Amino acid sequence: MKNEKFDVVVIGAGVGGPAAGAILAEKEGMKVLVLEKASRVGGRDISFNFRDESSETYKKAISEAASTWFFKSEPDLPELFSQGYLNGYAFEAGIHTLMVSEKGRTNTLLSYLGKPLTLYPAVSAGWWHDGELYRFEGGSERGGNFPWMDDRDRAECGRINSAMVRMSAEEAHSYDHVSLTEWMDARTDNANTKEFHYVNATMNCTINDPANISAGDNILMNRAVARAGKRFSYGGCSTPGLPGFVQIPMSLCDVIEKNGGKVVTGARVKEVLIEDGKVKGVLVDMQGSVEKVECPIVINSGLVNEMFRYIPEKHFPYTFVNRVKGFWRAGIGAVYFALDRQIVKEHVTFTPKVAGKEDGFDCDIRMGFWDSSGMDPARAPAGKQLLDAYVSLTDKEAHNRELVSLAYDRMMAFMTDNYPGFKESLEWTLYTVSDSLVPVAQAPFQVGDARPRAKCPFVEGLYHASDSSECSMAANDAAIHAGIIAAGRVSKKDYVSEILPDYSRD
Repeated sequence: MKNEKFDVVVIGAGVGGPAAGAILAEKEGMKVLVLEKASRVGGRDISFNFRDESSETYKKAISEAASTWFFKSEPDLPELFSQGYLNGYAFEAGIHTLMVSEKGRTNTLLSYLGKPLTLYPAVSAGWWHDGELYRFEGGSERGGNFPWMDDRDRAECGRINSAMVRMSAEEAHSYDHVSLTEWMDARTDNANTKEFHYVNATMNCTINDPANISAGDNILMNRAVARAGKRFSYGGCSTPGLPGFVQIPMSLCDVIEKNGGKVVTGARVKEVLIEDGKVKGVLVDMQGSVEKVECPIVINSGLVNEMFRYIPEKHFPYTFVNRVKGFWRAGIGAVYFALDRQIVKEHVTFTPKVAGKEDGFDCDIRMGFWDSSGMDPARAPAGKQLLDAYVSLTDKEAHNRELVSLAYDRMMAFMTDNYPGFKESLEWTLYTVSDSLVPVAQAPFQVGDARPRAKCPFVEGLYHASDSSECSMAANDAAIHAGIIAAGRVSKKDYVSEILPDYSRD
């Protein structure tokens, strides 16, 4: 790369940076270089089908690319690989979904770039309440059809739903720094209405405590789903087929390469070079050999709360550095259950509580699980069922082995106690943990204008594009949003309006 000239360097081959890079390459004719420290592209979208994996390469990949670590499995992990238990299965590092399925930001951008996804939407859902499962299919919960609620409950829940959906984006953002608890308490005292929205908000934002959830960000997510004509039992969750979610960053990188750019793995950026307040390039470690790449534009798609590892903090105000370093993260405990037959009939299921403060957690712990192979049969061998289950954890809880183990036990106990035949049909489990499923948690004072702007106001030529920079909502769709915003800031064009439908622009 020493003699090559690039218009843009992207740090990280996850979603946000390559999204910006792909737009700039395809639409602006810019030559883009993507530098990825891990051995493969994908970031937290890394996927596995296990044909070419070993237990050690698997653990290394989830650690370096996805800020995730292996916790336990039954049987032990080496046996899972050596005995072929995982053959024929495909899944990610952690739980992955796409909001609003084919109408969400991810597929909208990929379609715009000529790379539409093949999607497998959820068309059914379950909701556990007081030990009973309530089943919905094809949006049958529309209009507040929740059988466990009485007429007053339904009226209150519908009123809150309507307020969220009809709200303008500007008003929703006015609640960015207001907690969901505050927002709900000011509008209702109905317990079932609060439970319904707190469970949904946990699934949206990966935070259990509604006092730590941004009302504004949660409203924007519910608003987008409803305005796109979706519900939690109809298209609110979807999974790409093989090769899995990694096809999202792979497609973006393919656009970059087809337009004359380059994607390099095993390339760790040591420093973004800045002189007189302007970006001059990067120093990159290529397997022990350090190279200087000169370039006037750098798009950082790494975790913003880790940016000062390679972007010297002396170029930023102390207050900005202190704020960014102080961002806390949202974590997760994720279990894959492999069954020898179909036990769970619903595509996506929610449970209000499996553990709580009495067990040492900060708040009630809610569980969600997907029938991955029911949505996409290619995710499991014929006749088998793959379930992806998870609980949200704080970043501190994710490092507490006792609580992480308890969360696993409670998830296992819930499935065993509530699904006859589950224990007998269970062939293996695999449990991973992350403290950075959402690197900057969607909490009040950590969303909206609190996050770093796509165009850095302190360093000319420095941009940010990740789910922890200027964007709204969560996960893939947040990173895509950030990437589109960054491409617009670089090019001085309104790509947000050009690419996205109105319900997901804000």
